[in-house]
Amino acid sequence: MRCFARWHKDNESGAFFRDQTILQFGDSWELRASFVLLNPGSAVPLNETDQTGFLRSQSLPFFVEPTGGETYVEFSIDRLMNDVIRLFTSGHSGGTIKLYNLFNLKNQHSGEAMEQFSENQSHPKMFATDQEIKFYNAPVIIASGGKAFENARLERELARYISLANASNLYKIASVGKESYSIAKAMPDKNGLVDSYHPSFTFKYGNSTILGDLSHNDIS
Repeated sequence: MRCFARWHKDNESGAFFRDQTILQFGDSWELRASFVLLNPGSAVPLNETDQTGFLRSQSLPFFVEPTGGETYVEFSIDRLMNDVIRLFTSGHSGGTIKLYNLFNLKNQHSGEAMEQFSENQSHPKMFATDQEIKFYNAPVIIASGGKAFENARLERELARYISLANASNLYKIASVGKESYSIAKAMPDKNGLVDSYHPSFTFKYGNSTILGDLSHNDIS
């Protein structure tokens, strides 16, 4: 399994931004799903080798070209990424998973990340543009968790991601029993929002998470 993403360090504030994260496993590059999470976690670049040309050569329909002199580099795989990949290997022998975030500021501690977000909302790397959100026909899984509802701007970002998804492909991580969670169909509320659990919770503390409605898409 491998992880690629765009990476930017703001030399003035010292903040790091990661976006357009691609997880790839097995021999396939077919897009299996996109996740909408809160913000990037602990994964960091493995080196400075430019992987843009390599990714471009795969002719990925969801590939977004670098901007402002950025490049794609290969990243370490943090615990959340590993859990997500392991979840999808239960139904697929290979493919890619695209990770989007309501904001692109890297900090694995959600409380600190929310504080940094409030201080840096106007940073040009903080949010993806509509043109950079390429879901195509794969499932879109809302998994941003409860903190998305603690900030009005993040609620608007969540509603924007949901509005860009095909309603028939919209899913969420939902509770299906005590300490049990599953990917399930999602329906936006009257405000265009979807309440969900974040995988950093559903894969820890004795919890279990299953592929659920997506498990029938077996290519093995």
